[in-house]
Amino acid sequence: EAPENTLASLEKAIEIGCDYVELDVRRTKDGALVIMHDASVNRMTNGRGKIEDLTLAEIRNLGIRSRHKNWADLKVPTFDEMLEHAKGRMKIYVDHKQAPPADVLAAIKRHGMLHDVVVYGSVPTLREYKKLAPDVWIMPGHPDSIADIESLCRDLKPETLDGNVVEWTRPQVEAAHRGGAQVWVDNRSHLDNAAGIKQDFELGVDAIQTDDPATVLKVLKSMGLRGGAAK
Repeated sequence: EAPENTLASLEKAIEIGCDYVELDVRRTKDGALVIMHDASVNRMTNGRGKIEDLTLAEIRNLGIRSRHKNWADLKVPTFDEMLEHAKGRMKIYVDHKQAPPADVLAAIKRHGMLHDVVVYGSVPTLREYKKLAPDVWIMPGHPDSIADIESLCRDLKPETLDGNVVEWTRPQVEAAHRGGAQVWVDNRSHLDNAAGIKQDFELGVDAIQTDDPATVLKVLKSMGLRGGAAK
C-alpha cells in the first residue's frame, strides 16, 4: 500500500496495527545508514548506482519510484529517521544488509530502542551483535534439522528463528521453543491468506512475517487469535 522501506510504509504499518516493520539497513560511501533492500538504488529510485558507492547527499537527491501519485515526493530514508518516527509507536525488524554492526547498534541505542528491535542476519554477523550488545534480540535463518536447531540454540542463544513457513515442521518449532527461541515464519504471497495462517497456527509459530498485514490481521482476528492494534 506504500513503497517499501519508506516513512510512508512505516506510517501505514502503524495504521494497520502491525507489531514490527522490517527495515533493510545499508551504509553509504560516506558512512551514513540508509534503508534500501537492494544493493543498488536502481529498482527503487530514479537513479543508478550501488549504495556503498554513493554519498548520502547523492542518494537523498533521488526520488522513490512509485505508481501511486500519493507517494511521488518520497525520498530514501535514513535509519535514524525511521527510528525516530517508530519510537513508542512501532517495533523494528532490522534486516542487516551491509553495515558495521557497531554503527547499527549505535543508532538503535541513540533512540533508546535496544529492546524494541530484532536483528536478522548471518550467524557470524549476529554473533558480533551479541558480543557488542548481549541484550539485543537476534534472528538467524531456519536451520536444516532439529539437531541443527538445538545446536544453534545452545551456541548462539537466539531469541527468534526465521524461515519460510514451508521449511518448518511442528517438531522443529517445538525444538526451537525448547531451546528458548521463538519462531517467526515468512508467509510467501500464496500463503498470506486463511489457509496459510491456519498452517502457521498448526505449526505453533509465534509470529507471521507478511507482505499483506491487513489481510493477515483480519484473518487472525476472525480466528480469535488477535485482538486490536499492536501493543
